[in-house]
Amino acid sequence: MWKLKILIQFILAYLPKGEQINYLLQKQIGSHSQERIKMYILENVKRLTFISEYVELRDSSVLEIGTGWNGVGALLLYLMGAKVVYTYDHIPHVRWELLQTSISEIEKQIDQISLITSIPYSQLYDRLVMLKNATSLNMIFERANIIYKAPGDARKSGLPDKSMDLVYSNAVLEHVPEQLIHDLTIETRRILKQNGVAYHAIGLHDHYVSFDKKLTNVNFLKYPEWVWALFIKNRISYHNRLREKQFIEIFKLYGAKIEAMRNKIDPHDLEVLKTMRIDKRFSGMTHEELATYHLEVVLSF
Repeated sequence: MWKLKILIQFILAYLPKGEQINYLLQKQIGSHSQERIKMYILENVKRLTFISEYVELRDSSVLEIGTGWNGVGALLLYLMGAKVVYTYDHIPHVRWELLQTSISEIEKQIDQISLITSIPYSQLYDRLVMLKNATSLNMIFERANIIYKAPGDARKSGLPDKSMDLVYSNAVLEHVPEQLIHDLTIETRRILKQNGVAYHAIGLHDHYVSFDKKLTNVNFLKYPEWVWALFIKNRISYHNRLREKQFIEIFKLYGAKIEAMRNKIDPHDLEVLKTMRIDKRFSGMTHEELATYHLEVVLSF
């Protein structure tokens, strides 16, 4: 099944309306279901609560890298008090129907959001109610003071120096070329206030593991780079395979200080790596460095 997905996305990457077809296929397999959006909301609330230990979100100015399909990140930043959110995506992914679903699911979870964040229910609801009767995507963004830049390039944000309290990304940096991560880090350093931070949640796992229970989080590390580049590094399914160590090295290259890190390793992956052939691209790395499948990092400059 996972090989079929790779083939389909490989073909779609070269079709004029490949992105739209990919979205319709994702809907068919439940990638944008209410249940998935609900889960995504709660995950993001917990991450934003973690971030709030390092920067005040209330009245903050935020740049979000990668708006995504449902706008959950930008909506939650608004809900938790952000003054303005500049959110960038390489193409206009956001769908009106998914934005409506996100708002509906946020309302259903507002008690739990209040519990997780310690923000009073009334404060959260007062901000949410501003969005409920909006009749268009643009109206929602206008009321939430979300500046949607798509197509947009967060590497060249056009924002003033030292103007942002937070630069935020979730499940984005694993899906862009390595040079772009360098460029984004340089731009982050330029636009962050002196006491501002950057936060990145990065999925370091094999993204096809959900399509085959026999796969592991490290399965994709065995393929030669030329094969990976040919079939995966395209505009639909791009995945750079960078490991945690490599991301941290890039951030530090531009003067980033690691304020906090959280990562995950599955012990089963460590056992698999003992006998699995690894592509030469990853030679010299320890099994722990290879097996880290999720990273959250808070940076300052």
